[in-house]
Amino acid sequence: MNANKIWNIKCLVVATIIALVAFLFFSHFLNLQKQKLKADETLKSSVYGNLLWTEVDRELNSILFISNGMASYISAYRDDLRPKKIKFILKDLWERSKHVRNLGVAVGYKLTYVYPEANNLKIIGTDFRDVPQQWPKVKQAIETRQGVFDGPVDLIQGGQGFIYRYPIFLDGEYWGIMSTVINTNEFLDSAFKSTPKNHQFAIRTYDDKKVFYGDPKLFTDKDTYQQTSIVPNGKWEWAIKNHTNTFTDQLIIYQIIGFLLSLLFGVTAYRTIQAVGMLSEQAMLDSLTHLPNRRLLQKRMEVAHYSCKRLHKMMAILIIDIDYFKKINDTYGHDFGDEVIKIVANGIKATLRDSDTVSRVGGDEFIVLLKEFKVLDNVHAIAHKLTQVFASPWLVLDKEITIHLSIGISVFNPDDPVSVKELLKEADIALYDSKAQGRNRFSFYKKGQ
Repeated sequence: MNANKIWNIKCLVVATIIALVAFLFFSHFLNLQKQKLKADETLKSSVYGNLLWTEVDRELNSILFISNGMASYISAYRDDLRPKKIKFILKDLWERSKHVRNLGVAVGYKLTYVYPEANNLKIIGTDFRDVPQQWPKVKQAIETRQGVFDGPVDLIQGGQGFIYRYPIFLDGEYWGIMSTVINTNEFLDSAFKSTPKNHQFAIRTYDDKKVFYGDPKLFTDKDTYQQTSIVPNGKWEWAIKNHTNTFTDQLIIYQIIGFLLSLLFGVTAYRTIQAVGMLSEQAMLDSLTHLPNRRLLQKRMEVAHYSCKRLHKMMAILIIDIDYFKKINDTYGHDFGDEVIKIVANGIKATLRDSDTVSRVGGDEFIVLLKEFKVLDNVHAIAHKLTQVFASPWLVLDKEITIHLSIGISVFNPDDPVSVKELLKEADIALYDSKAQGRNRFSFYKKGQ
């Protein structure tokens, strides 16, 4: 075999090795990009899910107060519970409510009063103990002495609806139960009317997995994000899917292109892919939460500080710590702790305006920048809302835990300006004040602390 043939074989071997390395690297890059996009979609779906639940919760709370109010009325006027008076109150509450099909009051276990009576005469006099489909939830409400949200259920008078049952006790003794029947579709359509339509989603009950809103197939789709929300003495499950990404759809085509580029360009293709990989690095974002990191936060604080001084407006800095996060990590492990951090990041972000910034600066510490506001009450409202977002338990990796936050707040006043560094220091002092007062609260920095 002559030297030229040997050289050609060596070149072919080297070219093949380089092309193979380039192809493997390109394939790896595509996989990383796919994972990154999937993580971004998961984050977006999580934030969207929290937005959906916030809308439902707001709409639900405006309805459920009816039962509590009726229970208070009966307790206050126990010595004068004339049927005419009760019917008048039910009529007034029904006319003031939205999405409510009917209101009912059972004395003992028998449904005695219903408004409106039209189309509901069939259920008057019904003893809940004789209705197997509804009695378990009625019994649960009585035994727990708490409101129970049920449904959607098949109604005796026809159709379906949510039912909220609130037990009434007088002097510690069971007196009866208040039932609020909610029109399912009307209620949900109203709750979601102002939410963006860039996701598909479905909802089902946690206990019997009955889908009552959206496409049931979403719950079996491996690409959907699923979460759980807590309703009074019950749970809902959500399946949320972002619109299909074209990059994922065309992955096979990209792999073929990568193979051809590897054969044609060898080392050049390898270096190009490496450069693209470097460009795709998100140097300004936290790797776990995809929130701005300390470097990006510092730039935004400096810009906001300058703008507030020039426009004579206020800004605020909130330093947020997760209470007893070390205990969570020690008890459940670091993977569980990472999920808690992501949930807190999503919860904080969903609470803020688009113009505000939330940054994870390390561990379980977050910093929020609220810029250009005129009324201090706005900051107070946001801080209060942050504590309320985490007032109920969260489901993390199939474990239900309570997450609490301690918040320290400093406010930039253009009439008495201080530096960004001083604002951070003041917020840190306020944070320690929150912790000293027992945690799970927020504190404003006061001069002289």
